[in-house]
Amino acid sequence: MSLVGLSSPPSTPVKITVWNSYSTSENVFFNKTIAQFEQTFPWIQPSVTYGVGVGTSQFETAAKAGQAPIVYRDSSDSGGALFAAGLILNLSSYLPSSVFSQYLPIAIKDWTLNNSVYGLPDNVNYIVMFYNKHFVPTPPNTTEQLVQIAESVNSTYHIWGISYGAGDEYGYRFAAWFAGFGGQIFTTKNGVVMPALNTSAMVNALNFWYNLTYYLKVNYLAPSTGAGGAEGQLFVSNKTAIIFDGPWDLNAYLQALGPNLGAAPLPIVSSTGLHAAPFVGSTGWVVATPQASGATQLQIKAGLLFALFMTDYQSDFSLWNTAHDLPANQQAYNSAIAQINAGNLTPSYLNPVMKGILEQAQFGQKFPNIPQMAYYWNSFHQYATEFFAGKITAEQAAQGMEKAFVQALEQAGFSLLPAFALAPIEPNYED
Repeated sequence: MSLVGLSSPPSTPVKITVWNSYSTSENVFFNKTIAQFEQTFPWIQPSVTYGVGVGTSQFETAAKAGQAPIVYRDSSDSGGALFAAGLILNLSSYLPSSVFSQYLPIAIKDWTLNNSVYGLPDNVNYIVMFYNKHFVPTPPNTTEQLVQIAESVNSTYHIWGISYGAGDEYGYRFAAWFAGFGGQIFTTKNGVVMPALNTSAMVNALNFWYNLTYYLKVNYLAPSTGAGGAEGQLFVSNKTAIIFDGPWDLNAYLQALGPNLGAAPLPIVSSTGLHAAPFVGSTGWVVATPQASGATQLQIKAGLLFALFMTDYQSDFSLWNTAHDLPANQQAYNSAIAQINAGNLTPSYLNPVMKGILEQAQFGQKFPNIPQMAYYWNSFHQYATEFFAGKITAEQAAQGMEKAFVQALEQAGFSLLPAFALAPIEPNYED
């Protein structure tokens, strides 16, 4: 409690509101951990709202009405936008710097903007290639091999080689392929960072997936992603061999496929020699400003204790053991790596799966947590949807995306992006 300026518990209970964005498997961890929190801090009474998605406008709407939750679990990029808007606390003003050193450098950097920390991370996340070993004994290393395997699976087993709904998503997964074809969301010109979607890399990446979908007919353009979406449902029912998803959905695939589940890094794009590089991001806990939530200073301190508790060693290691989220807490991460290296995960077939997931971390790109990133998603979605529906060409889609991106930034009051806002990925978590 001394970390947040409390020398002893208050004499009356303190109520805090909590918005929880965990998945079903993660909630097994959360429910156990919140019970432990209430035992540790019996004077804090959390009221939890489940099923709140990350990166939504719900928090912003509630905050502007002074009705935001005191504590919220969000993604680092969405949190960055909330911080820039003045809706969540600058934790650097509330907690000693020693607190932030307990997290992996790459994770805490995801929650840092302009040298201020605005959230405490509970995991490190990115997408990988999940595959069914029954259909794909050895995963592809290149896109050329990916196509060959998808064609073979399709002709041999009469199922989809790949299920990837590039036309329906908002560019989170597609950013990996864009990077593999040589692109990046932002570029620096004369010291200014600007959107860079209207490029040959975007055109080539779009055409690559269009060809796999409509000409080779080995990719199912699923209308929804993840374990609960069409992609995941096809995968767990043995109707597709390869999908692209994150560790947050791992348990669903383990339960369905067991030892047939494989995980590996996304392949190298054969035409460029570059790895498809997914965003390496993080989720974590933020605390709303008093103006956004109506919280008293005592409630703010209780919220900080909640965020600290949910991201300490015991909690983060429990999240790893329960849902297999990669820990952001340095000590928990080291314990997880020790388990994997010793082959101590159970069931035993989980060990190679986790090694494949960890290998992907070598080939990632930093998730831009600048507030301007919030205007990328809809810009991509609008024109990618039209392209995969056959209404426009890839060139028109790339042009439209960038134009919509720039217009959205201008309408939001952004003109120039500071060049210091972007930094290269640091693949080694321990650097």
